Amino acid sequence: MKKSKFIILIVFALVITNISAYLLGKNSAKGFELDFSKNETTTEKKDVKTDGPDFFDKQTADTLGAVIGHIKKNYYKNVDNETLNVGLIKGVVNSLDDPYSEFMTKEELKKFMESTNGKYVGVGLVVSPGKDGYITVVSPIKGSPAYKAGIKSGDRIIKVDDVEYSAETMQDAVNKMRGEEGKTVSITILRDEQKQKKVHEFKIKRETIKLQTVDGRILEKNIGYIAISEFDKPTYEDFMKEFEALKKKGIQKLILDLRGNPGGLLDVCTKIADVFLDKGTIVYTKYKDGKKEYYYSDEKKEDLPLVVLVNGGSASASEIVSGALKDRKRAKLVGTQTFGKGIVQRLFNLPFETAVKLTISEYFTPNGNNIHKVGIKPDEVVELPENVKGIGPDHLSEDTQLKKALEILK
Repeated sequence: MKKSKFIILIVFALVITNISAYLLGKNSAKGFELDFSKNETTTEKKDVKTDGPDFFDKQTADTLGAVIGHIKKNYYKNVDNETLNVGLIKGVVNSLDDPYSEFMTKEELKKFMESTNGKYVGVGLVVSPGKDGYITVVSPIKGSPAYKAGIKSGDRIIKVDDVEYSAETMQDAVNKMRGEEGKTVSITILRDEQKQKKVHEFKIKRETIKLQTVDGRILEKNIGYIAISEFDKPTYEDFMKEFEALKKKGIQKLILDLRGNPGGLLDVCTKIADVFLDKGTIVYTKYKDGKKEYYYSDEKKEDLPLVVLVNGGSASASEIVSGALKDRKRAKLVGTQTFGKGIVQRLFNLPFETAVKLTISEYFTPNGNNIHKVGIKPDEVVELPENVKGIGPDHLSEDTQLKKALEILK
């Protein structure tokens, strides 16, 4: 790889030093552990301007003071200063009207970081703010309590413990779903069934979620199968071990299953894409000043025929891999439209152990496509049966997408 910068497609959390970090944008449901190659702080004046008329003019200060005065004097409940201060800062960030940008208090940041060792206590859902204003389930983590309970990709969360939440309050819902191990949380979802919207309630017991990201096996004769559940720090090494083991067993063709994979580290996903690509572009990012950063594959590549499985739960890093392999005509994509997550966030540490996460750029496939809110259409669109009980080799009889991949490779 010619370019290596750690970027995360967020879900539950990331490792933060006392510096900033890059993320590719999901907002909620899994942990990442990584080291950062770039050390810089954003709390010094040389890095960020914090005064001047563009930030806080007298009229704004006077109005704000008057509003706080009325709240203190006339609001029907007592409100402490900390609540008002946090609300003020959150309001500034919320004014961006960007569900992926947020201010985090010390406690929120602590929770955000708890998942950095690859495990956390929760129900095991990857979620994102939906275009329709709902909290959308990108995917349940395989083997998690939510997965076992039957929550599916595309479900929309409307309540947690009987409290209503929306895309705007998604982080509050995520915090509510996490908590003490062994305790039960109620999650109410809206699901499209036979052209109707139906409400389902799930009582789910929280567990410690441990993530195993790579699963490989031989399906038929010379056809190998590797499923990647997310692009975590050890995923590349685990993938290569599995891939090399399958090659030693004689596979000559491969199915790469990225269904339900919500993303992960850019550095990891580009390394895996590089395995199958010769010299060229994998992905590039673009900032508001027009600056572009490219991530390249080298000349070496594995030549075996390749099919990639995707669906609506394939997001961010999964779309980088599938988009690169499709644009460069290296693999056939089979399944359904991917999620459509094509923006990058950066997390900046602030004073008093707080932080702000801001969208800073967008990314593009090799052909220049920005897939944000659009997704990637597979070469072969194949829907799953409506009442399918599971996907993958253990459910081959009903997994129409996997069947199609095998058909293409035979």
